[in-house]
Amino acid sequence: MGNALESALQRALSVRLNLQISLSQLAIIDEWMDIHLDRWLEHIPTPADMPDGADDAQYLAMLGSDLRRVWWGAWGDPRGFVPRMADYFKLCNIAKSDAAILDQLGEALEPEQVGSWIGVWGGKVVTGWHFLDPQPWAKVEGLFGTHEAKYQLKGWVEHHGIARIERFTQSIGEEPYSEIELAVPGADVAEKVDALSAAFAQLTGAPLSGALIERFRASTIPAFGLACRIRGGKIARLAAIAPGATFADAAAIASAAGAPVDAKLEKLVGAVGQGIARVEYGRAGERAGVDVYMIPNEGPPGKAKPPAAPPPAAAN
Repeated sequence: MGNALESALQRALSVRLNLQISLSQLAIIDEWMDIHLDRWLEHIPTPADMPDGADDAQYLAMLGSDLRRVWWGAWGDPRGFVPRMADYFKLCNIAKSDAAILDQLGEALEPEQVGSWIGVWGGKVVTGWHFLDPQPWAKVEGLFGTHEAKYQLKGWVEHHGIARIERFTQSIGEEPYSEIELAVPGADVAEKVDALSAAFAQLTGAPLSGALIERFRASTIPAFGLACRIRGGKIARLAAIAPGATFADAAAIASAAGAPVDAKLEKLVGAVGQGIARVEYGRAGERAGVDVYMIPNEGPPGKAKPPAAPPPAAAN
Protein backbone atom coordinates (compact mmCIF):
# COMPACT_ATOMS: atom_id res chain seq x y z
CA MET A 1 0.00 0.00 0.00
CA GLY A 2 2.84 2.37 0.92
CA ASN A 3 4.63 1.79 -2.39
CA ALA A 4 1.41 2.26 -4.36
CA LEU A 5 0.69 5.57 -2.61
CA GLU A 6 4.25 6.77 -3.14
CA SER A 7 4.06 5.88 -6.83
CA ALA A 8 0.70 7.67 -7.21
CA LEU A 9 2.09 10.74 -5.45
CA GLN A 10 5.12 10.78 -7.74
CA ARG A 11 2.88 10.61 -10.81
CA ALA A 12 0.69 13.43 -9.53
CA LEU A 13 3.68 15.65 -8.81
CA SER A 14 5.14 14.83 -12.22
CA VAL A 15 1.97 16.04 -13.91
CA ARG A 16 2.18 19.30 -11.98
CA LEU A 17 5.83 19.76 -12.88
CA ASN A 18 5.11 19.15 -16.55
CA LEU A 19 2.36 21.79 -16.54
CA GLN A 20 4.70 24.28 -14.86
CA ILE A 21 7.46 23.59 -17.37
CA SER A 22 5.09 24.23 -20.28
CA LEU A 23 4.49 27.81 -19.09
CA SER A 24 8.02 28.86 -20.08
CA GLN A 25 7.05 28.29 -23.74
CA LEU A 26 4.04 30.62 -23.61
CA ALA A 27 4.56 34.30 -24.34
CA ILE A 28 1.20 35.20 -22.75
CA ILE A 29 2.38 34.16 -19.26
CA ASP A 30 3.79 37.18 -17.44
CA GLU A 31 5.87 36.68 -14.32
CA TRP A 32 3.07 37.90 -12.03
CA MET A 33 0.77 35.16 -13.35
CA ASP A 34 3.04 32.34 -12.17
CA ILE A 35 2.04 32.76 -8.53
CA HIS A 36 -1.64 32.25 -9.37
CA LEU A 37 -1.01 29.16 -11.49
CA ASP A 38 1.33 27.69 -8.87
CA ARG A 39 -1.20 28.36 -6.12
CA TRP A 40 -3.90 26.55 -8.07
CA LEU A 41 -1.63 23.53 -8.57
CA GLU A 42 -0.71 23.56 -4.88
CA HIS A 43 -4.38 23.25 -3.94
CA ILE A 44 -5.19 20.21 -6.05
CA PRO A 45 -5.47 17.27 -3.64
CA THR A 46 -2.67 14.71 -3.82
CA PRO A 47 -3.42 10.96 -3.65
CA ALA A 48 -2.74 11.16 0.10
CA ASP A 49 -5.54 13.76 0.43
CA MET A 50 -8.13 11.57 -1.29
CA PRO A 51 -10.38 9.34 0.84
CA ASP A 52 -9.92 5.57 0.85
CA GLY A 53 -11.27 4.01 -2.33
CA ALA A 54 -11.48 7.31 -4.21
CA ASP A 55 -9.68 7.78 -7.51
CA ASP A 56 -6.85 10.28 -7.75
CA ALA A 57 -7.47 13.74 -9.17
CA GLN A 58 -8.11 13.92 -12.90
CA TYR A 59 -6.56 16.71 -14.96
CA LEU A 60 -7.28 18.40 -18.27
CA ALA A 61 -5.17 21.08 -19.97
CA MET A 62 -6.00 23.40 -22.86
CA LEU A 63 -3.95 25.47 -25.29
CA GLY A 64 -5.43 27.93 -27.77
CA SER A 65 -4.35 27.18 -31.33
CA ASP A 66 -2.65 30.60 -31.42
CA LEU A 67 -1.11 30.00 -27.94
CA ARG A 68 -2.98 33.08 -26.66
CA ARG A 69 -5.07 31.04 -24.21
CA VAL A 70 -4.20 28.44 -21.59
CA TRP A 71 -6.50 26.60 -19.17
CA TRP A 72 -5.96 23.92 -16.53
CA GLY A 73 -8.70 21.99 -14.77
CA ALA A 74 -8.84 19.21 -12.19
CA TRP A 75 -11.63 17.29 -10.49
CA GLY A 76 -12.44 14.24 -8.42
CA ASP A 77 -14.21 13.02 -5.29
CA PRO A 78 -15.74 15.95 -3.34
CA ARG A 79 -14.38 14.54 -0.08
CA GLY A 80 -10.85 15.21 -1.31
CA PHE A 81 -11.50 18.31 -3.39
CA VAL A 82 -13.90 20.43 -1.34
CA PRO A 83 -11.53 21.13 1.59
CA ARG A 84 -8.67 22.06 -0.75
CA MET A 85 -10.98 24.19 -2.93
CA ALA A 86 -12.22 26.04 0.16
CA ASP A 87 -8.64 26.95 1.11
CA TYR A 88 -7.83 27.95 -2.47
CA PHE A 89 -10.83 30.23 -2.90
CA LYS A 90 -10.10 31.93 0.43
CA LEU A 91 -6.68 32.85 -0.96
CA CYS A 92 -8.46 34.15 -4.05
CA ASN A 93 -10.52 36.45 -1.81
CA ILE A 94 -13.72 34.87 -3.09
CA ALA A 95 -16.70 37.22 -2.83
CA LYS A 96 -19.60 36.21 -0.60
CA SER A 97 -21.89 36.19 -3.64
CA ASP A 98 -19.57 33.78 -5.50
CA ALA A 99 -19.31 31.52 -2.45
CA ALA A 100 -23.11 31.54 -2.08
CA ILE A 101 -23.55 30.33 -5.68
CA LEU A 102 -21.12 27.45 -5.09
CA ASP A 103 -22.90 26.46 -1.87
CA GLN A 104 -26.35 26.74 -3.45
CA LEU A 105 -25.54 24.63 -6.50
CA GLY A 106 -23.55 22.12 -4.48
CA GLU A 107 -26.47 21.53 -2.15
CA ALA A 108 -29.00 21.37 -4.99
CA LEU A 109 -27.05 19.10 -7.36
CA GLU A 110 -24.92 17.03 -4.92
CA PRO A 111 -22.27 16.36 -7.60
CA GLU A 112 -20.06 13.29 -7.46
CA GLN A 113 -17.20 14.93 -9.39
CA VAL A 114 -16.16 18.45 -8.39
CA GLY A 115 -13.04 20.51 -8.99
CA SER A 116 -11.47 23.86 -9.77
CA TRP A 117 -9.86 25.41 -12.83
CA ILE A 118 -7.68 28.34 -13.82
CA GLY A 119 -7.04 30.04 -17.14
CA VAL A 120 -5.12 32.90 -18.73
CA TRP A 121 -6.45 34.90 -21.67
CA GLY A 122 -6.77 38.55 -22.57
CA GLY A 123 -3.99 39.47 -20.15
CA LYS A 124 -6.02 38.21 -17.17
CA VAL A 125 -6.00 35.23 -14.82
CA VAL A 126 -9.49 33.72 -14.46
CA THR A 127 -10.45 30.96 -12.04
CA GLY A 128 -13.50 29.09 -10.80
CA TRP A 129 -15.05 25.69 -10.15
CA HIS A 130 -16.89 22.99 -12.09
CA PHE A 131 -19.10 19.92 -11.60
CA LEU A 132 -18.13 17.14 -14.00
CA ASP A 133 -20.90 14.58 -13.66
CA PRO A 134 -24.15 14.72 -15.67
CA GLN A 135 -27.11 16.49 -14.03
CA PRO A 136 -30.81 16.59 -14.99
CA TRP A 137 -31.59 19.62 -17.13
CA ALA A 138 -34.83 20.22 -15.21
CA LYS A 139 -32.91 20.51 -11.95
CA VAL A 140 -30.26 22.84 -13.39
CA GLU A 141 -32.75 25.00 -15.29
CA GLY A 142 -34.64 25.68 -12.06
CA LEU A 143 -31.52 27.20 -10.53
CA PHE A 144 -31.22 29.90 -13.19
CA GLY A 145 -32.90 33.27 -12.88
CA THR A 146 -35.15 34.84 -15.48
CA HIS A 147 -33.07 36.14 -18.36
CA GLU A 148 -32.74 36.01 -22.15
CA ALA A 149 -30.00 33.37 -22.25
CA LYS A 150 -31.97 30.91 -20.14
CA TYR A 151 -34.96 31.02 -22.47
CA GLN A 152 -32.81 30.79 -25.58
CA LEU A 153 -31.04 27.71 -24.27
CA LYS A 154 -34.22 26.22 -22.85
CA GLY A 155 -35.87 26.47 -26.26
CA TRP A 156 -33.04 24.53 -27.92
CA VAL A 157 -32.90 21.91 -25.18
CA GLU A 158 -36.64 21.28 -25.19
CA HIS A 159 -36.82 21.22 -28.99
CA HIS A 160 -34.27 18.39 -29.05
CA GLY A 161 -35.60 16.58 -25.98
CA ILE A 162 -32.29 16.82 -24.10
CA ALA A 163 -32.70 15.50 -20.56
CA ARG A 164 -29.37 16.34 -18.94
CA ILE A 165 -26.29 18.53 -18.96
CA GLU A 166 -22.80 17.02 -19.10
CA ARG A 167 -20.88 19.68 -17.14
CA PHE A 168 -21.49 22.87 -15.18
CA THR A 169 -18.72 25.48 -14.90
CA GLN A 170 -18.68 28.75 -12.96
CA SER A 171 -16.08 31.51 -12.82
CA ILE A 172 -15.56 33.77 -9.82
CA GLY A 173 -14.44 37.36 -9.53
CA GLU A 174 -15.04 40.20 -11.96
CA GLU A 175 -17.86 39.66 -14.50
CA PRO A 176 -18.46 36.00 -13.55
CA TYR A 177 -20.00 33.57 -16.02
CA SER A 178 -21.68 30.19 -16.04
CA GLU A 179 -21.07 27.56 -18.70
CA ILE A 180 -23.15 24.50 -19.48
CA GLU A 181 -22.08 21.62 -21.71
CA LEU A 182 -24.70 19.58 -23.57
CA ALA A 183 -24.43 16.49 -25.75
CA VAL A 184 -25.56 17.18 -29.32
CA PRO A 185 -28.42 14.88 -30.44
CA GLY A 186 -28.54 12.89 -33.67
CA ALA A 187 -28.48 9.34 -34.98
CA ASP A 188 -25.14 9.73 -36.77
CA VAL A 189 -22.32 12.20 -37.39
CA ALA A 190 -24.17 14.04 -40.16
CA GLU A 191 -27.27 14.59 -38.02
CA LYS A 192 -25.21 15.73 -35.06
CA VAL A 193 -23.23 18.23 -37.13
CA ASP A 194 -26.45 19.59 -38.66
CA ALA A 195 -27.89 20.01 -35.15
CA LEU A 196 -24.68 21.71 -34.02
CA SER A 197 -24.77 24.18 -36.91
CA ALA A 198 -28.45 24.87 -36.28
CA ALA A 199 -27.65 25.60 -32.63
CA PHE A 200 -25.11 28.22 -33.71
CA ALA A 201 -27.66 29.76 -36.06
CA GLN A 202 -30.29 29.89 -33.31
CA LEU A 203 -28.09 31.01 -30.43
CA THR A 204 -25.53 33.26 -32.16
CA GLY A 205 -27.34 34.33 -35.33
CA ALA A 206 -25.01 32.53 -37.75
CA PRO A 207 -24.53 28.80 -38.53
CA LEU A 208 -21.18 27.08 -38.72
CA SER A 209 -19.23 27.78 -41.90
CA GLY A 210 -19.39 25.28 -44.73
CA ALA A 211 -15.71 24.43 -44.20
CA LEU A 212 -16.29 23.61 -40.52
CA ILE A 213 -19.38 21.55 -41.29
CA GLU A 214 -17.39 19.53 -43.84
CA ARG A 215 -14.51 19.09 -41.39
CA PHE A 216 -16.77 17.92 -38.54
CA ARG A 217 -18.63 15.53 -40.85
CA ALA A 218 -15.29 13.84 -41.57
CA SER A 219 -15.14 12.72 -37.92
CA THR A 220 -15.22 8.97 -37.33
CA ILE A 221 -16.40 9.40 -33.73
CA PRO A 222 -20.14 10.20 -33.48
CA ALA A 223 -19.93 12.38 -30.36
CA PHE A 224 -20.22 16.16 -30.35
CA GLY A 225 -20.95 18.67 -27.63
CA LEU A 226 -22.17 22.23 -27.27
CA ALA A 227 -20.82 24.54 -24.55
CA CYS A 228 -22.89 27.62 -23.79
CA ARG A 229 -21.37 30.41 -21.69
CA ILE A 230 -23.77 32.84 -20.00
CA ARG A 231 -22.72 36.21 -18.59
CA GLY A 232 -25.02 38.99 -17.47
CA GLY A 233 -28.09 37.11 -18.65
CA LYS A 234 -26.86 36.79 -22.23
CA ILE A 235 -25.05 34.09 -24.21
CA ALA A 236 -21.46 35.35 -24.23
CA ARG A 237 -19.82 32.42 -26.04
CA LEU A 238 -20.91 29.26 -27.82
CA ALA A 239 -18.52 26.40 -28.54
CA ALA A 240 -18.72 23.32 -30.74
CA ILE A 241 -16.91 20.40 -29.10
CA ALA A 242 -15.41 17.80 -31.41
CA PRO A 243 -14.27 14.45 -29.99
CA GLY A 244 -10.66 13.33 -29.56
CA ALA A 245 -8.51 13.76 -32.63
CA THR A 246 -4.95 13.71 -33.92
CA PHE A 247 -3.02 16.94 -34.13
CA ALA A 248 -3.57 16.91 -37.90
CA ASP A 249 -7.33 16.81 -37.27
CA ALA A 250 -7.08 19.67 -34.77
CA ALA A 251 -5.02 21.73 -37.23
CA ALA A 252 -7.59 21.02 -39.96
CA ILE A 253 -10.40 22.26 -37.71
CA ALA A 254 -8.42 25.43 -37.01
CA SER A 255 -7.83 25.91 -40.73
CA ALA A 256 -11.53 25.42 -41.49
CA ALA A 257 -12.38 27.95 -38.79
CA GLY A 258 -9.84 30.47 -40.08
CA ALA A 259 -8.05 30.33 -36.71
CA PRO A 260 -4.27 30.86 -36.60
CA VAL A 261 -2.05 27.95 -35.52
CA ASP A 262 1.17 28.89 -33.74
CA ALA A 263 4.29 27.14 -35.05
CA LYS A 264 5.03 25.83 -31.55
CA LEU A 265 1.57 24.36 -30.95
CA GLU A 266 2.26 20.82 -32.18
CA LYS A 267 5.42 20.49 -30.09
CA LEU A 268 3.69 21.81 -26.99
CA VAL A 269 0.65 19.57 -27.46
CA GLY A 270 3.00 16.58 -27.65
CA ALA A 271 4.96 17.69 -24.59
CA VAL A 272 1.99 18.60 -22.40
CA GLY A 273 -0.57 15.97 -23.32
CA GLN A 274 -0.95 12.27 -23.89
CA GLY A 275 -3.10 12.72 -26.96
CA ILE A 276 -5.90 15.17 -27.74
CA ALA A 277 -9.07 14.73 -25.69
CA ARG A 278 -11.22 17.20 -27.63
CA VAL A 279 -11.10 20.27 -29.85
CA GLU A 280 -13.37 23.28 -29.36
CA TYR A 281 -14.39 25.90 -31.88
CA GLY A 282 -15.71 28.86 -29.89
CA ARG A 283 -17.46 32.00 -31.02
CA ALA A 284 -17.90 35.06 -28.80
CA GLY A 285 -19.49 37.93 -30.70
CA GLU A 286 -17.17 38.83 -33.58
CA ARG A 287 -14.29 36.80 -32.11
CA ALA A 288 -13.71 33.10 -32.76
CA GLY A 289 -10.94 30.64 -31.97
CA VAL A 290 -9.97 27.00 -31.62
CA ASP A 291 -8.79 25.36 -28.40
CA VAL A 292 -7.06 22.00 -28.01
CA TYR A 293 -7.67 19.97 -24.82
CA MET A 294 -5.30 17.27 -23.55
CA ILE A 295 -4.90 14.93 -20.59
CA PRO A 296 -1.55 16.09 -19.17
CA ASN A 297 1.55 13.91 -19.40
CA GLU A 298 3.79 13.12 -16.48
CA GLY A 299 6.88 15.28 -16.38
CA PRO A 300 10.54 14.15 -16.41
CA PRO A 301 10.90 11.14 -14.08
CA GLY A 302 12.59 11.60 -10.72
CA LYS A 303 12.44 15.40 -10.80
CA ALA A 304 9.06 16.16 -9.31
CA LYS A 305 9.09 18.15 -6.10
CA PRO A 306 6.16 19.82 -4.37
CA PRO A 307 6.22 23.54 -5.19
CA ALA A 308 6.63 25.92 -2.29
CA ALA A 309 3.36 27.31 -0.95
CA PRO A 310 2.83 30.78 -2.43
CA PRO A 311 1.80 33.77 -0.30
CA PRO A 312 -1.83 34.90 -0.41
CA ALA A 313 -2.96 37.09 -3.32
CA ALA A 314 -6.06 37.55 -5.43
CA ALA A 315 -6.38 35.24 -8.44
CA ASN A 316 -8.56 37.57 -10.44
